[in-house]
Amino acid sequence: MRWKISPHGHDHRQIDLLAVIALLILVAASIWYLSASFTAAPSSTAFIVPGQNVRW
Repeated sequence: MRWKISPHGHDHRQIDLLAVIALLILVAASIWYLSASFTAAPSSTAFIVPGQNVRW
């Protein structure tokens, strides 16, 4: 089947191709966002370890 570019309308295959490209861009952007958000940011808090001679 040939791709026909018509001046008065779009071929359904062109719209499907644009939808697939948009979905691929959306998936790539979401993977990039999630990988950037899960990286550990430097934290200023530290785990406080009680001394060895603490009696409870």
